[in-house]
Amino acid sequence: MHKNLRSWLLAGLILTAASCKNDDVVTPPPGKYDNGFYIVSEGNFGVAPGDINYYDYDKDSIYKYVYSAENPGKKLGTSSTTMQFGTVYNDKLYLVGKYDGPLVAVDAATLKETGRVDSLPGHDGRAFLGVDINKGLLSTAAGLYRLTLTPLTLGTKVSSVDGEVKDMFMSWNYIFVISAKDGILALDAFDYHLVKKLGTAVSGFVLTKDDRDWVWAASATQLKRINVATLAVDSITTGFPVHFNEWTYTNSSMVASTKENAIFIISGNNKVYRYTGDAASLSTPFITLPAGQYFYGKGIAYDRKRNYLILNSNTNIYGADAKNTIYMYNATTGALQHSKTYEGFYFPGMVVFR
Repeated sequence: MHKNLRSWLLAGLILTAASCKNDDVVTPPPGKYDNGFYIVSEGNFGVAPGDINYYDYDKDSIYKYVYSAENPGKKLGTSSTTMQFGTVYNDKLYLVGKYDGPLVAVDAATLKETGRVDSLPGHDGRAFLGVDINKGLLSTAAGLYRLTLTPLTLGTKVSSVDGEVKDMFMSWNYIFVISAKDGILALDAFDYHLVKKLGTAVSGFVLTKDDRDWVWAASATQLKRINVATLAVDSITTGFPVHFNEWTYTNSSMVASTKENAIFIISGNNKVYRYTGDAASLSTPFITLPAGQYFYGKGIAYDRKRNYLILNSNTNIYGADAKNTIYMYNATTGALQHSKTYEGFYFPGMVVFR
């Protein structure tokens, strides 16, 4: 959850359980999850665990609690945990929870669960990275850990990294990770030893369409371009504060286009900037949310099939309102294509595409 997570709850804003009754669980019709995207939701603290909602483009509909519908009797944690992260790797959707939440693997097309690790190191997961068909990595508040993918099994800690590890990215011979203690670290992709420290970062990682030799991250005031062969780093001052959640982990609020060489990054609670290689492109926001709307969780995703930016917002800066909105903007022109409002105390962490 945003900011200090549960401050709104402790202040007496205890939310009703009405939105989480079983009769709110709606399963998509046959055809299922082929033309839309998943919304990994944190859950309603003290009321209901996290789950997955699904947006269907054809029907302009939100299908609620689709993980629960596809896996009767199973849950993505408890009402005191938070489901935060999701990514698709080798046709499986990997979900990572915080605050004693689990690591869960499901079939990306059907959402049927295929594996889980209930107890994570430090009782606080962050993100998943697939390394090859058999191996993966799990970042946590207590370090970086090896995973065996079939069956899904937690392995040993990677000794080259200390403390909290957040987002991760693999390119060529290196795995790039964001360490809360040491900033951007380049690890050898074979044995995970530390190759080089690359400076501070609060957000990462993305690749641009044509320049695959560079991976991008960001500090609080700079975009950082890292050469994946030499590990040289170039920095571009943004002129605006790069958004990150200083209180808890949420996946980094930056994405890249697959249609053109453009990077999109959130600033503050309501602005998106678009960097195209020209410093002037950082001078004004590309998109500003409508008045009274605030990003929640990661806040931004990129739909490569439609060239859309998908923006998640809530009418409460902490996400503590039942009114959630999905905005769909053309990623080249910035024109609003569509918006969809749906109700419920979901706290949407991030959008995931198959």
